[in-house]
Amino acid sequence: MNRKIKILMHTHWDREWYFTKDETKVLLRNHMQEVLEYLEEHPDCIYILDGQSVMIDDYLEMDKGAEARLRKFVKNGQLRVGPFYTQTDLLLVHGESVFRNLYYGIKRAREFGDPMLIGYAPDTFGHASQMPQIYKAFSIGSTFFWRGFSELKAQHSDFFWEGTDGTKILGVNLAAGYQGAKYLEEEEEALKKRMGKIMKVLDTYSSGSGRLVMNGHDQMPIQKNIEDILETLRKLYPEDELEIGDFESYLDTLPLENLETVKGELTHSKHARIHRTIGSTRMDIKLLNTEIEHKLFHQLEPLAVIGVEAGIEYPHGVIEEILKILFGVHAHDSIGGCNSDAVNRDIYHRLLNAKEMVDTQLELHLRLLSLARPENNTIVLVNPLPEERKEEMVELVTLTRQKNFTILDEHHKEIPFSLLSQEEEDAGLTDRQVAARLMDIKVYRSKLLLRVDKMAGLSVKYLQLQEELSSVAPLMKAEETLIIENVWGVLKVEGNQISYEDKITGINHQNVFYLENSGDAGDSYDYSPPVKDLLVRSADLAEITGKRRSGMGFQELQLYIQFNVPESEESREREVLDKTVTFEAVFRLYEKDPKVYCELKHKNIVKDSRFRGVFSTGITVDEVQVDGYLSSQNKKVYLNEELAIWEKDQWVEKPVSIETMQSYAVLYDNRGSGYLYSEGLKEYEVLEDQIHFTLFRAFSHLGKRNLVNRPGRPSGIEIETPDNQLQGTEFHFRFAFSFHLKDVNPSKESKKYLTPIMGYHKKEFNRFNINRRNALIVPQKKLSLPLQEAAVSAVKRTEEGNEVFVRIFNPENRDITVEFPEGTFLANGMEEKLRPLEKAQLRPQEILQVILSSMEEI
Repeated sequence: MNRKIKILMHTHWDREWYFTKDETKVLLRNHMQEVLEYLEEHPDCIYILDGQSVMIDDYLEMDKGAEARLRKFVKNGQLRVGPFYTQTDLLLVHGESVFRNLYYGIKRAREFGDPMLIGYAPDTFGHASQMPQIYKAFSIGSTFFWRGFSELKAQHSDFFWEGTDGTKILGVNLAAGYQGAKYLEEEEEALKKRMGKIMKVLDTYSSGSGRLVMNGHDQMPIQKNIEDILETLRKLYPEDELEIGDFESYLDTLPLENLETVKGELTHSKHARIHRTIGSTRMDIKLLNTEIEHKLFHQLEPLAVIGVEAGIEYPHGVIEEILKILFGVHAHDSIGGCNSDAVNRDIYHRLLNAKEMVDTQLELHLRLLSLARPENNTIVLVNPLPEERKEEMVELVTLTRQKNFTILDEHHKEIPFSLLSQEEEDAGLTDRQVAARLMDIKVYRSKLLLRVDKMAGLSVKYLQLQEELSSVAPLMKAEETLIIENVWGVLKVEGNQISYEDKITGINHQNVFYLENSGDAGDSYDYSPPVKDLLVRSADLAEITGKRRSGMGFQELQLYIQFNVPESEESREREVLDKTVTFEAVFRLYEKDPKVYCELKHKNIVKDSRFRGVFSTGITVDEVQVDGYLSSQNKKVYLNEELAIWEKDQWVEKPVSIETMQSYAVLYDNRGSGYLYSEGLKEYEVLEDQIHFTLFRAFSHLGKRNLVNRPGRPSGIEIETPDNQLQGTEFHFRFAFSFHLKDVNPSKESKKYLTPIMGYHKKEFNRFNINRRNALIVPQKKLSLPLQEAAVSAVKRTEEGNEVFVRIFNPENRDITVEFPEGTFLANGMEEKLRPLEKAQLRPQEILQVILSSMEEI
């Protein structure tokens, strides 16, 4: 047999795991020095730098004089870098984060030479079905990966992978693992035995003559005796061709005309663990990450686009810094939370730094926009979507000297509003100059809710706050009746149950929402039910107390939901409910919105537990519609095929029917639909007519062996991680639900839900003083694009040219046509212009990227 055996030399470089990123930075310096020395001595050798360009930055940070030497080997092709900036997770982070990770990874690699345009994601815990199209946007036509493959997908490990929109790329599963040929033996008999096992696997799964032998492992140093090993291998396999190769040369061996086609997500756990429930590990980290992503992509970037029209420089450097902090957190172990306590603390602290940066830049931009108008007490409203908005509610905070004030629109007409809260405070707590001068100034911090009738896309509206002109709207009075309603439905509390009556259909949804507590005997990689579990539901035994209040355009219930649960694993085994837990809940209805808006606050005081929210839809179906990366797709409610064979075929992990969404899940049939919108809660399971979405888990170890759903060895290492019990952690969860008779576009609704109109009051007292710039002007340009059913993913400025860049996608199952203003160009993932574009027909789930020469409303 004439096989073409490619020995691929690499290292898999986890920046952090049960060791910190600072430890690996020091070790990377030593590693890279050895690699560069070896490449100098062996000019025919190729070395793969794990598909992540951050290793360039980490190395040069520790060895500042090595740039020219490093550049030499990237430029001549011996050292392969990119395309990712870091080895990101490909299910849990925002779709825009994946785009930006590839953008900055390729950009950094280009500064040294040609990037490796291979979608190399060796250890990622599953692969989203939209990745073929995302890869193609960067001229990447293939992916090499380890986790997620089974014979239910294809018989061979080489195939065409077809994405959600029909885009196809080459997919290669590393059947023997990315670490299969680590530390190859030099002694002939030992090498023969080792290679025999590897070649047996590769001969079984490879579709062509090529055999990809991965010589590397986690933080593995370069194997300096590889040339001697090659000589021994040539003796052992005299009929085969052997060489140190790369991914591209392996692709050349594939029989393209005979390859199978694989569709959908790559999340099977037959040969390698996928950790399907890692989506709820360390929810404090995941929720903070999602908050930053949403503020960055949904608010700051479009706000900064508007800011340019007002004379405010676009903050490219700030945004890049925030993104690169996020990229470091998005590595599969990092965002997975499957780390030591010390590493998770470091990750959380870095995210806090990123949050401070995005919050400060948001406030600075809003403040500068308010300064564009010379009047004091200006209120600025911003629509960060490039589409017109109608009849939406806006929350904002004011800081005034007087308790009483009115708000006037641009025509000096009084605008009604509701006063949600008002507190008196010392101005010196906000403004240091007040405290330094010993000035005793009392101010009122008020939280308002007002309605915006209409706003054009990417536009600004200015209002005026006037103090002492009339009485402020009084604070809402609390009422004992726990019932609220609008034209769509009635939400009420009766005993320990929350129900919703749909006025359109007349259906009464009993227990429309409740809380569920179960045991968790798992580890940081996987939820695992205890051998003896005890399920506790708030709908069965909770005490619900609270009040009702209403104001201009809204009604809400403020509730305390209390019930008893087991304090620990031991209590659960004894079936003792020995701890009272409390969830503070707010359910709000708006006059002109069918959604029920929900917020939960909770401080965890129990261990070894999982808490889930449960949304009862009244609809029982076999598929659920969810959003993935820039797409809408249907997923099976229950993995019948996989679960029927996993034990017989000895899968390494049970394929539990717990899945990942980005921001919504929908159950629908011919009677209606139940929609769940989520702000960071991404793990769900559909059981009968209910969507169970995980709020958080509390557990004891980084890794455990012999879990109920994961037999055998531990994942990671068996060390205690008491921080994972999340004792004392305060959570703030946000979600919404609704019912509809007719179809709505949940992708567009979700984008609106996650992208509220922003409001800001120009305050007299501020933490930092800034000067008003002479160049500031009131922005006049708007951008209301007729996107039809297309949903917006990003609105930003390009780094090259500083032009408006928009990324949209078609979430429908039919073609749609979108028109653009004159001067629009089709663009690629690197935000480079391809050709002029006036009109585009988008196939289902297609992503489109355009550059607009200017903001012109059409």
